[in-house]
Amino acid sequence: MKETNKQQYYDDEIEIVELLKKVYQHKKLIFKYSIISALLGVVFALFQPNEYTSSTTFIPQLSSDVKTGSSLSGLASLAGINLGGMEGSSEFPPTLYPKVVESVPFRLDLLSSNIQVNNEELTLRDYFLENKNSFNLLGTVKKYTIGLPSLILNFFRNDEKSLSNTLSIYSLTEEDHELFEKLSDVFSLSVNDKEGFITMSFVDENKKVAAQVAQTAETLLQEKIIEFKVKSSKELLDFTTNQYNEKKNIFEKLQDERAVFVDNNINISSSLFQNKISRIESELNIAQTVVQQLASQVEQAKLQVNKDTPVFTTIKPVTVPFEKSAPSRSLRVIIFLFLGFVLSTGYVLMKEPAIEILKSIKS
Repeated sequence: MKETNKQQYYDDEIEIVELLKKVYQHKKLIFKYSIISALLGVVFALFQPNEYTSSTTFIPQLSSDVKTGSSLSGLASLAGINLGGMEGSSEFPPTLYPKVVESVPFRLDLLSSNIQVNNEELTLRDYFLENKNSFNLLGTVKKYTIGLPSLILNFFRNDEKSLSNTLSIYSLTEEDHELFEKLSDVFSLSVNDKEGFITMSFVDENKKVAAQVAQTAETLLQEKIIEFKVKSSKELLDFTTNQYNEKKNIFEKLQDERAVFVDNNINISSSLFQNKISRIESELNIAQTVVQQLASQVEQAKLQVNKDTPVFTTIKPVTVPFEKSAPSRSLRVIIFLFLGFVLSTGYVLMKEPAIEILKSIKS
């Protein structure tokens, strides 16, 4: 048994030595193709445009839990507004922020935002479409290699026309899908669960465009979060304000009615006059009480909106990047050199076995 294992180990050593000899014998060929591959890497790297990354970091300060007063809750119920979430914890956790930026409304709004490019104002959508037509070696290679399955699917996909967004139903065109994929490649959001901060970044060949889009995306995200958070309390404020204005108008009409009645009945002290003026003043007092209560509830509703509005503290503001973030041209050359070495070595080692296999198949 020991002799067998020893012989096997000796045979393996011989095979490794033979392989190394074969590599050494063809060292010029391997060196040649490795250099050619490295030169291709240089050309490839030179054709790649510089990319710049602009980012921002902020912390959402979660609003404190504030219980709505019973009078405000009763008024909300009357309006058909659910304040259940407002009376407890209704925070919008940062872990859901990525879902917001991946949503269709957010992406469409971001694509519709305006940016300044070479003293010209255009939307991000138009900017993407203009750059889509410019030749990019890396983009072309990616498109017809990694992105080939997507191209095939898009070819058989029906080109749907965009419909009006009735009832918040979105019908996206093929162009929309392509631009969404572009956004996914260049725009990112990360959440640090431990520290609680959010980082957003945008990558583009134009450093000023990268900064503008990063700033717009930050503002747009914060607006979406605020809109979600204050929706119920804002609806309640609108309802309360409308009720207040309506009752105030009634109160003012009663005041005018009392004044006109008194002016038309000067020096009259009949029982009918006293009864009429007493009834008007009674209605006036009730209306005044209602108006005062509603005025107080309007102020409570305003306070509730302010308390529900989240505050965002910017740690790292958006700046125009100074240094490029990609590509690393030296790394590209090293990768191509390594690939050239591996492929040429594999060719040398596998050439003869492959020929023998083909001969055996033919025979």
